Amino acid sequence: MSLTLSCITRKFRRNIFVLITLLLVVSCTKSVEEKRLINSDKFNQIISEKDKTLVYIWTTWCSGCRNSLQHTLPKLINSLNDKEYQLLLIAVSKNVAEVDSLVHLSGLSSSNIYFLDFIGPDKGKFQSLGIRQFLTANFPDNKIYNGGIPVFFLVDSNGHVLIKKMPKSYYNIMDVLE
Repeated sequence: MSLTLSCITRKFRRNIFVLITLLLVVSCTKSVEEKRLINSDKFNQIISEKDKTLVYIWTTWCSGCRNSLQHTLPKLINSLNDKEYQLLLIAVSKNVAEVDSLVHLSGLSSSNIYFLDFIGPDKGKFQSLGIRQFLTANFPDNKIYNGGIPVFFLVDSNGHVLIKKMPKSYYNIMDVLE
């Protein structure tokens, strides 16, 4: 009897392991088309196109991010000299439909929205780890990320960080940029 119970327990553990592995694989698969994923090469190519780039890294569940997307960033992009500045939006999400919907509702162009590739589901810890790895890879000498979202900073075309933490209000941003 105990041999049969032991055999059943082993099979149950193996089935649970297989199920968990399958769930992790499915949750970690890329649902974003490759051309919209950002990596270090693409990031450096984009920031080299203008003198200065405002980089805005955000998530869909962050209420401050949504507020900035709806109110601050559209005003900002209309006020900036587009020969000198560009805005780069980096979504840390695997929900392409939700990201595109939020960007569309804000009136911002989806042509400057990219997705950060990270391992794991759309959960804070996995997203934070992805942000930290991306920023550490691109700016090893600058501590830009303190764990808070959104991450909003200014870089020049050579990748030098000009301002590590941009203010969140439109008027404060304009004061800093002027």
